[in-house]
Amino acid sequence: MKKILSILTIAYMLAAVILPFMFNGEVDNIAVRYKSTGDIVYLDSEAIALSDSSDSNTGLRAEAIDAFNQINDIRNDAGLDELSWNQNLESASMVRAEECDENFSHTRPNGSPWYTVNSKIQGGENLAYGFDTADEAVDAWMASPTHKDNILFDEFTGGSISVYKNDNGVCYWAQEFSY
Repeated sequence: MKKILSILTIAYMLAAVILPFMFNGEVDNIAVRYKSTGDIVYLDSEAIALSDSSDSNTGLRAEAIDAFNQINDIRNDAGLDELSWNQNLESASMVRAEECDENFSHTRPNGSPWYTVNSKIQGGENLAYGFDTADEAVDAWMASPTHKDNILFDEFTGGSISVYKNDNGVCYWAQEFSY
């Protein structure tokens, strides 16, 4: 199962890079809202389907998007700019969420640092596990000074959150930030 997920993750990452060049418009109706501007950014469900199109992962993705929107609400309340959803970071966050099932750490299972998934764009990372909902994960991050500092760091401009549920039903959350 892990080999299949790894292959699908690589396919997803490639699709996230290639698909934007193939389509001139929005591809799907999955959206992240930006409270301050009212803008809606549509996310590419074709690439997401390569990751896993099961109802379970659709629900996990909805939780990830909910958490992302909550983070932007928190940033708005603090007078900060909202983060823009970044599909390349989404690819990195999904890799990190899956890796945390093997090694829950900011060190990857192969021993390299967390940011080496995509060192050109990753600027910060928050991890969590054991939380089933966006509310629980965001509350945990905000209760932790170092995670809260990442969320409220004014130089971060982009972000993404992914959730991976292992065979035992444990959810691993990875939130990635960029400048």
